[in-house]
Amino acid sequence: MDNSNLNSYNIMANYFEPFITCEIKYNDVTDENELYIIYANKHFYDITGIMDSEAVNKKFSEVCPSTKTSIFDWCSIIVNSAMTNDCKIIEQYFDCFNKFLKLFIFGYDKGVFHIIIQDITDKKQISRILFEKNRQIEYLQEDLRRKNDEDILTRLYNYQFVIDSLDTSIRNYKEENMGFSLLLIDFLNFKQLNLDYGFKLADKMLVQIADCIISNTRKIDLACRYFGDKFLIVYNNIDTDIAKILIDRLKKSLKKTIILYDGSELQFNGSVIDYSGQTKEQLIIELEENVKKSKLLGPGTIL
Repeated sequence: MDNSNLNSYNIMANYFEPFITCEIKYNDVTDENELYIIYANKHFYDITGIMDSEAVNKKFSEVCPSTKTSIFDWCSIIVNSAMTNDCKIIEQYFDCFNKFLKLFIFGYDKGVFHIIIQDITDKKQISRILFEKNRQIEYLQEDLRRKNDEDILTRLYNYQFVIDSLDTSIRNYKEENMGFSLLLIDFLNFKQLNLDYGFKLADKMLVQIADCIISNTRKIDLACRYFGDKFLIVYNNIDTDIAKILIDRLKKSLKKTIILYDGSELQFNGSVIDYSGQTKEQLIIELEENVKKSKLLGPGTIL
C-alpha cells in the first residue's frame, strides 16, 4: 500500500489502546495469504515489546515470532476473521503473549483492515487464575502416582481425575463466565490390532496417540485416557470457534503421525460438546450418545 494512504490512520496515533492496520498480501510462491502490519500506534509496544516504527511493513509473524510456536495459527485466524466478518471480536488467552486479549477486527476493504487490541488480563484475572491452576496442576503431577490420578501407560490423567476436575471447570463457567468444551475420541482399530500384533504393540500405539494429544493441548486443558482406546479432552477457557480449530489440528496431527503397523490409516470417531449448564452426568451421556451416532456416519466423523 502507498504510504501516502496511511495518513488516514494517523488519527489513531494517540488512541489509548494498541491499534494496528493490516494488509493481506497473496504470496504466489507459497499459494497462501500473508499478513502484514502497515500501521501501528505507539501503544502496540505494550503488547509485543516492539516499537511501532519497527513493526511497519513487516509480516505479523516476523514482528511477533512467538505466534509461530503458538498452538494456534493466529495469522490465519485473523485473516479469516477479517475477510468473513464485518466486525469480529476475539476474546482469548494468547499463549504467544502470555496475555488475555480482546481483538476488535473491523473495516475490511480490499485486503486492508484494522485491529484494536485490549489487554484484559487484569480484568479477567487470568494471571491469577492460570497461576493457581498451574500450581495445582504441578502439584497434582508430582502427587499423581501416590493418588493414582495418572494412567500409567499413557501418562495422561485417568478418567476419575478428569471427571472430578470438571467441578472446577463448571465453577469457573458460572463464576467467571469461562466457557469450556469436551472432546471424546474413540479409536476403532485396536481390537484387531491386539489380535494381529499383541498387546505390547497395541500399547505402544496408545502411547503414541497420547503423545500426540499432549502436544496438541495447552497447559490449562486436561486430557485423559477415558477407557481402553477412548480419550477425553477438556478444553478450558475457550470459545467454540477456537475449540474447533484445536480439534481440527488434533485430527490432522493424529492422521499424519499415527500410522498403523500394516500401513493403514488410524480410524476414529468422536463427539465435541460446549458446556451450557449441564450436569457432569448429562455431559458424559451426551458425549457417549454422540459418539455412537458418529459411527453411523463413517470413520473420521466428529459430531
